[in-house]
Amino acid sequence: MKAEEKIYKVLEKIKSKIDLAPTGSTINYRAGLEINELGTEEEILILNKLADDGIIEVTQNFANEYM
Repeated sequence: MKAEEKIYKVLEKIKSKIDLAPTGSTINYRAGLEINELGTEEEILILNKLADDGIIEVTQNFANEYM
């Protein structure tokens, strides 16, 4: 799977959660449990990249639990 496809899968999952949540809600996303096709480390890298690009805001990061 290409990098763009992996990023799209994460964004798609986040969007599906946002569509159901009230405006302004904090969305809970657990890397490694959300998308079967991606590994935990890949999901964490994608989430951090999206945060660095200003697309999402990471409010809590428990990445050390995975290492």
